[in-house]
Amino acid sequence: MDKLIGVIDEPVPGKDPDELDINVHTNSLIKFIEKTNTPITIGIQGEWGSGKTSLINSIHHHFEGDEKTKQIWINSWEYSLLSTPEEALLKIINRIIDELIESDPNETRKKNIKGGAEAIFKGALRVGAQVALGNAAGEVAKELLDTGAKSIAELRKQLSEVVEQMADRSTNPYEKVVIYVDDLDRIEPKNAVAILELLKNIFSVPKCIFILAIDYQVVVKGLEHKFGKQTAENEWEFRAFFDKIIQLPFMMPMGQYNIGKYVNSLLRKVDFIQTDLDEEALTEIIRRTIGGNPRSIKRLVNSVSLIQIFTQEKIDKDEVATTDIAEPEDEEQNINDEKFLLFALLCLQIAYPPVYSLLTREPNFLIWDDNLAFKETNRSEEDAEGVFEREFENAKKSDNFDEDWEQSLYRICYVRPRLKPRSTDISKFFNYLKEEILQDRVDELGNIIADILSQTSVTSVTSTDQGQTILPEREGAYKRRILDGFDSWILDGTENKNANPEAVEFMTVLYNDLKTRYQEAEFLFTGGMSIYIAKHKFLKCQFESSKSIKNGTSLQLIRHFKDDYKMPKIFDIPVTPGRTFRSGKASTTHNADRYNVHVSDLTIYKKNRDILFSLIDKSQEMASDHWDKRLKIDYGKGSLTSVNEAIQEEGKWDEENPENSFSQVRDLALKYLAPDYTYEVE
Repeated sequence: MDKLIGVIDEPVPGKDPDELDINVHTNSLIKFIEKTNTPITIGIQGEWGSGKTSLINSIHHHFEGDEKTKQIWINSWEYSLLSTPEEALLKIINRIIDELIESDPNETRKKNIKGGAEAIFKGALRVGAQVALGNAAGEVAKELLDTGAKSIAELRKQLSEVVEQMADRSTNPYEKVVIYVDDLDRIEPKNAVAILELLKNIFSVPKCIFILAIDYQVVVKGLEHKFGKQTAENEWEFRAFFDKIIQLPFMMPMGQYNIGKYVNSLLRKVDFIQTDLDEEALTEIIRRTIGGNPRSIKRLVNSVSLIQIFTQEKIDKDEVATTDIAEPEDEEQNINDEKFLLFALLCLQIAYPPVYSLLTREPNFLIWDDNLAFKETNRSEEDAEGVFEREFENAKKSDNFDEDWEQSLYRICYVRPRLKPRSTDISKFFNYLKEEILQDRVDELGNIIADILSQTSVTSVTSTDQGQTILPEREGAYKRRILDGFDSWILDGTENKNANPEAVEFMTVLYNDLKTRYQEAEFLFTGGMSIYIAKHKFLKCQFESSKSIKNGTSLQLIRHFKDDYKMPKIFDIPVTPGRTFRSGKASTTHNADRYNVHVSDLTIYKKNRDILFSLIDKSQEMASDHWDKRLKIDYGKGSLTSVNEAIQEEGKWDEENPENSFSQVRDLALKYLAPDYTYEVE
């Protein structure tokens, strides 16, 4: 049977691993429960889907092995179905008493407890029976509760007596009773508050610990009929109601959740990844978009599962072309980068559909400008009072809106009430993609995003009057689209990548020179043009979108061990590492064996042709004769190999202090991958 995919929206069983890394909070609460005086009521507070039930599952699991603690689980939502709050209360009390006397081995005593109950308890039992028979339980409840405080006092007295009888008998193993009341926030808010008001009268039962799972906002909503809409002036009244019920408030520690670890665990479950994605990056993207609510994250992961099926179906249908050219050893990192981008764009799609829709129309957000913004807003943000202009001028002074594309984004968000307060988060989201994820591929940013968007469109819920944008198809899940040859590649560049005539002329000259010089090499045309010898890639170039190099290209070459892996220093041509290394960032040693030569146009190329081909020759030599002598650094695994070193550090990556991880590899990476680690070209 095939492995099932998809993540069900169920609380985590108590015995399961703690993927959110909140064990310290859970264990602290458990120790409090073990040592506290009774009676006491604990309120587990958190928003919808924040993991309240999963937390109390963990507590319940801990006490399952404790013979001195009796546990009773009440699903308040189930008891409230087709019931008034009063009926629900009586059902709950009935359940608690049944659970308490269940452990008594003396059947006679059980009968005496039930048979000798006062009228209020008899009524409670009768409610359950009459509901089962289809009778009007509401009439019974009304009869019992109409007498007000006296009846409630009798109800509490009866429950206390049952607990005391249980505690006093010689066969009783229990020292305390823990009663969990879950799913209050699934009940209609007004009814949930009514049940709470009734329940609070029985919470002061000796030897009992009540644990309530509740969303405070449900309480607020349920009290609006009594206090009106919550304001700064009356907020204390809402809080006072809550404080009268709860002696120990416990907020779900959502700010402490290890979101990266949690997301990776879910992505592994659906077979989206084999190696974990960067936890810091996942956390940042989640924080700027959908937020850290576990239920929302599960929905997101299910979208990922659907996309996997969609793309695999396309592979099976279209029979994507393959090649026997060996993939570079860093292909796994390329795949993970692409999967991360897919995940990030899904977050954007779910959190900000209008911005996602805009991105489908212009994937290169770095070229967004006022013209694009005005098409979206019709200048509706520019009010007569000048409020927008004042706020806009202030925004432009910040790092988040000091570039043209960011200011375009600000205008677009300003006219949408839901996006306006999140405009800074959206800007930081895009800047994170640019500066952290695509920092070494900014020139091809638009093309990369367009490829990913062709996959995420299957889960889009956005509807616009412009129809669905047609994007370049990416034929397969995380596989390269292989074009027929140079002419097809040029056509793809002009139609899909905005390659200008100057760039096309440059690429044509370069291609002819390469074909003449490296006649034994194999050329592969995908998003870029790559050249292989002995099935190893020694050169890659592509059409660029950066203004400084739009008429030219960047040549990606292999560092040579005879140069001690230094990069060449060329008078009027910038040279940069394959990726900018950052201490504490595991993925930044990707492409450690490569460097980029940025040739701005055909004139510069012709002027430096001899120098450039001497460098390409060295790269070709490394691929054909010295492949095993390349500089290989895996910072995340603490390994580095060169002709001079072979290092494998002990231990594992330190998530809390990543800059302290694998110090020996880190220090050597700082040396080899420094921008000024160069030699003069003769």
